[in-house]
Amino acid sequence: MAATTADPLFDAMVLEHPHPYYAQLRESDPVHLIQGTNAYLVSRFDLIQEVIANPTVYSSNSGEFLYLSDFDQPGLRSPGHSDDGDIEMPGVLATADPPDHGRQRRILSGILSVGAINERQAEFRELINAALDVHLASGRVEWMADIAEPLPMVIVARLLGLPDSDAPALKEQGYASVEQISGFVSEDRRVVLLQKMMELGPVIDRYAAARSTENPDQSTVIGVCANAVGNGELSDMEAFGILGILLAAGGESTTSLLGTGVRVLAERSDLQERLRREPGLLPTFVEEVCRQDPPFRGHYRRVVVDATLGGVEIPAGARLVLLWPAANRDHALCAQPEDIDLGRTNPRHHVGFGWGIHLCIGAPLARLEAKLVLEGLLARTSGFSIEGAPENLRHHRSLMVRRLVSLPLKIDR
Repeated sequence: MAATTADPLFDAMVLEHPHPYYAQLRESDPVHLIQGTNAYLVSRFDLIQEVIANPTVYSSNSGEFLYLSDFDQPGLRSPGHSDDGDIEMPGVLATADPPDHGRQRRILSGILSVGAINERQAEFRELINAALDVHLASGRVEWMADIAEPLPMVIVARLLGLPDSDAPALKEQGYASVEQISGFVSEDRRVVLLQKMMELGPVIDRYAAARSTENPDQSTVIGVCANAVGNGELSDMEAFGILGILLAAGGESTTSLLGTGVRVLAERSDLQERLRREPGLLPTFVEEVCRQDPPFRGHYRRVVVDATLGGVEIPAGARLVLLWPAANRDHALCAQPEDIDLGRTNPRHHVGFGWGIHLCIGAPLARLEAKLVLEGLLARTSGFSIEGAPENLRHHRSLMVRRLVSLPLKIDR
């Protein structure tokens, strides 16, 4: 796409290399109005903290997303818009406000807690190592297609209580959900994506079966949601929304993180060597990758009442876009934010997984998956590098996610 008359945020070069633009915003326009819309980009760490801390003024239940029209004009529209009308869904988790957010989070906190996820570490390691053994054997691997994309969705399927064989279909459904809020989807494509998003056959069937039993299986997310609906703690629509978010974000977070992390290592043999010598630093490396280039580029807030943020007056009804990657490279957040620093004393001090009450409920899962995959990759190789010119690598065209299209690697065993 050539440069447009729209905000630089939509430009192809900025999409691929966004950090210079983010730095410009932080320094000179940290609450930036996108002309032609009532949406503001918030790029400074302290201002993002201020927004997150005040949900009564800045609601997470935003309901609209930035997009670029076929005429290169920016606007906002509902993600469920189609010729058949809008889909009304309640706010769930990332798009819910207190007290609903806390209620929903408590229901899932047991099965997605750090402890519960760590209890399945041996199971996940076995699955990951088996996949690595198969795909690294030839000395070459298409990292995104062979590892980073399929593996996380197998783990999501298992958490849901579905067989591994359902993972490819779940991945397509989840990617459709993410693409339709990317900001670059034509009306015709939106109809196709909306249809894909509704194709929840295995999930709906298992959910219906769980709802029909008196004591649903509490070891699966579907069972937990069905039990909560039966107890009156959730509505069916909230349960569907939670399952949909898990499909979209549960795979996306880890997939994007694995792509970015392995790309960094493929370009930095010194980091590879150090992490092979000191695997205990892998959790810090995962945090540094997530801070520098988080899986999601931002989240939305709806301004409930007239407000002032960073000296800018914002009217009620406006939308804010909290730019996580911009805040994560704010010098007020940490020293040398452009560097991967394995010696940081507080490596989790970033907004790569959100912040505050909206810290991603799936963060423990993404952290563990990334650690196990990188651990297995480093243990099975003496080195790996990008096959071809690194500058030719591209990310999906999206305002929302930071997922590589491909990552071909040459492996030294």
